[in-house]
Amino acid sequence: MFEGLKKKIAHFIIQKKYLRKSSKEFSFNNVISSANELFFVMPKDDKDFFSSFEILKYYQIHKKAITLFLPEHKYSLVPDKEKFKFISYHINQITKFNLPSKNLVSSLSQKEFDVVVDLNRSEDVFFSAVANVVKSKIRVSFEKELSGQYYNMQIADKNTDPEVAYRSFLNYLRMF
Repeated sequence: MFEGLKKKIAHFIIQKKYLRKSSKEFSFNNVISSANELFFVMPKDDKDFFSSFEILKYYQIHKKAITLFLPEHKYSLVPDKEKFKFISYHINQITKFNLPSKNLVSSLSQKEFDVVVDLNRSEDVFFSAVANVVKSKIRVSFEKELSGQYYNMQIADKNTDPEVAYRSFLNYLRMF
């Protein structure tokens, strides 16, 4: 009961404090392929984490500047670390409402990227908030419960196999 209430409060806070509404319309044509600075919110789930590397490799090959947002303890699991920039967080930077702490928000709000990609396949208000704190004209994610208000583009993929899901997601991103 309390978790559901905390989640509703967290969504309310995100909408009031972090959600960036853009009244300016733009075309999705080549919006991702023409982007230079990409910010990837890495998946919380370990299987998803490793399966998502295929997407990173694709953009790395295409000479994009990639910044990864991940917990500090997963930094050592990333292959080719020197090819990425990192923003890491500690467990103590997550509030009791599962939102980023003030110091993390302060640090992230100064960052600007062409595209933000949340690679989490399940809803997590912490990552939705992070994806909206950084400045970006486009935010992409898997379709999740209540995600429509946080992201410009979403992919509906009900695949249970992470490898297949991330391969489909990459194919979707490549269209733009």
